Amino acid sequence: MPHLSPVSELASVNRRQLLKCGAGAVGAYFLPRISSAEQARRNEAPAKRAIFIFLQGGISQYESWDPKPEAPSAYRGEFQPIDTNVPGTRLSEHLPLLAQQAHRFNLIRSVYQPTADHINATHMLLTGYSLPGASIEGKNRNANPALGAVVAKFREGTSPGLPGYVCVPHRDQFGHRLHYGSAAYLGSAYDPFDSGMLPELATGPFEIPANLSLNKELSTGRIDQRLDLLGRLDRMGISAKAGKTTDKEDPFLHNAYEMLSHGSAERAFDLNQEPVELRKRYGDHGMGQEAILARRLAEAGVPFTMVNFSLNQVKGQDWDTHVDNCGLLKRELLPPMDRAVSALLEDLDERGLLDTTLVCVVSEFGRTPRITTDGGRDHWPNVYSLMIAGGGLKRGQVLGASTRAGDEPLDRPVHIYDVLATIYHQMGVPAGEIFRDLQGRPLPVLAAGTPIAELLG
Repeated sequence: MPHLSPVSELASVNRRQLLKCGAGAVGAYFLPRISSAEQARRNEAPAKRAIFIFLQGGISQYESWDPKPEAPSAYRGEFQPIDTNVPGTRLSEHLPLLAQQAHRFNLIRSVYQPTADHINATHMLLTGYSLPGASIEGKNRNANPALGAVVAKFREGTSPGLPGYVCVPHRDQFGHRLHYGSAAYLGSAYDPFDSGMLPELATGPFEIPANLSLNKELSTGRIDQRLDLLGRLDRMGISAKAGKTTDKEDPFLHNAYEMLSHGSAERAFDLNQEPVELRKRYGDHGMGQEAILARRLAEAGVPFTMVNFSLNQVKGQDWDTHVDNCGLLKRELLPPMDRAVSALLEDLDERGLLDTTLVCVVSEFGRTPRITTDGGRDHWPNVYSLMIAGGGLKRGQVLGASTRAGDEPLDRPVHIYDVLATIYHQMGVPAGEIFRDLQGRPLPVLAAGTPIAELLG
């Protein structure tokens, strides 16, 4: 906070300057207060937190969740299916660890949505709304609040001193060309906190985000004094709008104060405290370290963590396998994903957290049935698969099916909005709740969709 002397300078004091005293971005986690009765109802929801693992680009369902050994040779690919520990359920041979965890998760093999365009499909997945004209050059920011921002808004008070929404490693998509992870018209109060890049080795150090720690030159006592000063200025009508206060009872500053003074956020992000052997169990790669950080955040109480699984943490589009699909999946993509997700599910369950932590592994769409001349698969939204687990859902189920060739839903089609509706339902978020955008238009939390009854506990 700058040195202030004359009254004219005192009049310029505001909340944003105050937050610079230790954590400039901390104020973004203010959540408006709701009634105690409403909060109690939300707290009764089975899922207290969610980990949303996004495989940007579109994982091939043929080589992962829905192998098709009886499909025509031009469709089925070179991988063989393997049995899981759930009778009758088979996965790709390159998911052997997840095959032994099948009793802990559900597969949906009949997911669909209407567009093969990365841009709009990603907006639909992350927000529950289509964005006509979505493009990297133009409409590259989400017009509707991202899933994590909505959850953060409705989970107020469940994580004192912690952000409501975290993105690992960052909120952007497709090499920072898309920005569909933000709070949009809900405002910066609900924007995500970015973790920053994770180490590529289990022994690698992780740099805790700087904005989570108190400025070393300040004590909580000095912050108390500054808060009290701002409160007196507000009551004098000097620095704040009518009806606002700046003491610790102001919810905006109260949450910032908690994050700085309690240290819970800094501890939650401190991946360096994890035993090296456990970090190795998650995998000696970026995906593994992202997954174990997500577990730490969930265990600490962060309501929503979105994880972008990729080999290149900056680019984030590795799953878009237009060329050498099977080779890339076999050599580089499936083994780390298999290890990281299987370790995450097992670790959460061993800690007694899986029943209250919803885990979803999903892409914006799947891959084409026919393999191209380049050995790749192109975009295919007609039918694809995803994994969803925990959070009070039933376990070990396979819902829906695709045709023999894997090109269309055979039974129980599930729109991606139904998946989002299920997440909201388990998190205690009323999907029909009405927001108002910047133009004042009433918009529901979710454009459409119904919770998937077969999965509900």
